[in-house]
Amino acid sequence: MPFVLPLGAEDTGALVVHPFWVFVSIANFLVLLYVLRRVLWSPVMTTLEERARRVREGIELAAAAKRERAEMQAEVERLLTAARREAAAIAERATRAADAAAAEIRAQAKLDGDRLRERAKADAEQLHQQALAQLRSEIAAMAVLAAGKILGKEVDANAHKVLIERSLDEAGSELGKLN
Repeated sequence: MPFVLPLGAEDTGALVVHPFWVFVSIANFLVLLYVLRRVLWSPVMTTLEERARRVREGIELAAAAKRERAEMQAEVERLLTAARREAAAIAERATRAADAAAAEIRAQAKLDGDRLRERAKADAEQLHQQALAQLRSEIAAMAVLAAGKILGKEVDANAHKVLIERSLDEAGSELGKLN
C-alpha cells in the first residue's frame, strides 16, 4: 500500500490514509446516522407530511374558490341578463303606455277641439242670426219711415213691418239657395 505509512515513519507531505481512521470515520457516520434517524427523522418527516397536507388543502381550497367564483360569475351573468331583460320589458311597457297616453291625449284634444269648433260655429251662427234679425228690424223701421216720408202720411208701422220682414225672409231664402 503506497499511501499507508508504517508506524514511526516520517510524513513527507503526501496524502496518507490510515485504515484505523477510516474505520473510525465509518463508525462515527453510522452512529450519527442511527441517532439522527432515531431523533430527527420522524419529526422532520412529520413536518414535511404536515406541510404537504397543508399545500394539498391550499390547492383544494383554491380550486374550490375558483369553482365558486366561476359559479358566482355565472350567477351574476344570469342575474344581469335577467335584469337587462326586465329593464327592456319595463322600457317597452313604458313606451307603450306613453304612446297610448299620447294617443289618448291627442284623441281627447281632437274631441275638445271639435267640440270647441262646433260651439264656436253655433255661437257664430247665433250671432249671425241675431245680427240678421237686428238688421231686418232696423231695415223694416227705416223702410216704414222712408215710406211714410215718401207717401207723406203715417203708415201702420206694425203691418208694414210684417210685410217687410216677410219680404226679407223670402229674399234670405233665395240667397240661401244660391249659396
